[in-house]
Amino acid sequence: MTSPRRAVAFTLEDWETLEPVEGHRVELVDGQLRVNAAPTPWHQIICDELRALLAPVAKPRGWRAVSGIGVRLGRDLGYIPDLVICEPIPHGTKSVPASAVVLAVEVVSPSSRKIDRFEKLSAYAKAGIQAYWRAEIVKDHLVSVHCYRLHDRGVYVEHAVVEHGAPQTVTLPIDTSVTIDIDALNE
Repeated sequence: MTSPRRAVAFTLEDWETLEPVEGHRVELVDGQLRVNAAPTPWHQIICDELRALLAPVAKPRGWRAVSGIGVRLGRDLGYIPDLVICEPIPHGTKSVPASAVVLAVEVVSPSSRKIDRFEKLSAYAKAGIQAYWRAEIVKDHLVSVHCYRLHDRGVYVEHAVVEHGAPQTVTLPIDTSVTIDIDALNE
């Protein structure tokens, strides 16, 4: 009788030592590596626009708006959010702990829709990240940004949905706010 083949379990330390692969993002989920395809140009444009919106309000308050860095969420869980606001990052840092992140942003791709809407929403909340934004794209246009805040029971509560034609000011967990204008981000 042949025993079933067991999958190799990876650790955060293994994940952090991986060499970057051009055009791919490798995340650690339950001890397994998940390889994501490179984002589309429009996905990155939206990510860059959101970073440009957040960076000028984050830096004067001692925070950084950073795209595509590894965030350690648990013993066998490491994600690469599209954008975070986090504490300043020392040189040589390979990834940051969730405790250093106050906002995680995911720009939804067709291949990541389910993961961004459910899995990451839950994981970021469980890790204690104070806010989560999910930017929804349809046919190369940003259509909405769903903004969540961490509730005292360790779950996110949606506090704003910003849509086309209705700019909205959203409070950030760094004692400031920003106005999100979907139409301006789509230009």
